[in-house]
Amino acid sequence: MLMTACTPVTTRPAFAPYPEALHAVMNAPPARVTEEARAWLAAHGPTVVHASPIDAFLETGWYDATDSATSPVRVKIRLWADPDVPGKSRVTLEAVYRPIDDPSRSPRDLELAVPPESAGRRLVEQLLKALSEKLGTTTY
Repeated sequence: MLMTACTPVTTRPAFAPYPEALHAVMNAPPARVTEEARAWLAAHGPTVVHASPIDAFLETGWYDATDSATSPVRVKIRLWADPDVPGKSRVTLEAVYRPIDDPSRSPRDLELAVPPESAGRRLVEQLLKALSEKLGTTTY
C-alpha cells in the first residue's frame, strides 16, 4: 500500500517550458493557481483539455489566436505551477504554435514559442495579469 501512495506517475509533460515563457511567483498554492487559471481560460475562449490541480499543470487545446495585424495562428497555452515557499507558487506560462506539420517528428519538436507581438502572447500576458490581481504576486 505504501508503494502505491508514492507513485512517480504524473500528468505533466516530460519536457520543460521554453525560455521565452512568462514567470511569476504567486501568493497561492499550486493547486489554487491551476484552478484559477482554468476558470479564467474557460471564461476567455481557449478550451482547457487538461487541468490537474494535483500536478499543478494545465494545457489548452489548439485554438485560433486571431489578430488584425497577422493571420490566424493555431496556439496552445500551458501552465506549470511549482511550490515555492509555503503558500506560494512559481508559475510558468507558455504559448506555443506549430509552423509546420511533420508526422515523422515528435509534436514538441515542431512547437515554437509565439512571437512577443502575437495575439497568443497577449492572451498569456492577460492571464498572468488576472492571476496576479486575484492571487497577488511576489515577483514578476
